Amino acid sequence: MRTLYLDCGMGAAGDMLTAALLELLPQQEAFVERLNGLGIPGVTYHREKAEKCGITGTQVSVTVGGEEEESHDVPLHT
Repeated sequence: MRTLYLDCGMGAAGDMLTAALLELLPQQEAFVERLNGLGIPGVTYHREKAEKCGITGTQVSVTVGGEEEESHDVPLHT
């Protein structure tokens, strides 16, 4: 058995976490099909290969009612 540790002290975005975990699977598209088959009304998952600054990986988009959620970053006060 293998163990995976996640350090989410600063939080973890659902789409980014899903994409990172998909990288561990041999049949990524089959898993995305299973996510889409869950029957969550209006929610659709889409996987695509991405490259940023020469680093390749997987990007997962989650749409609700055909629209992707926008980021509403709020500055942290210390």
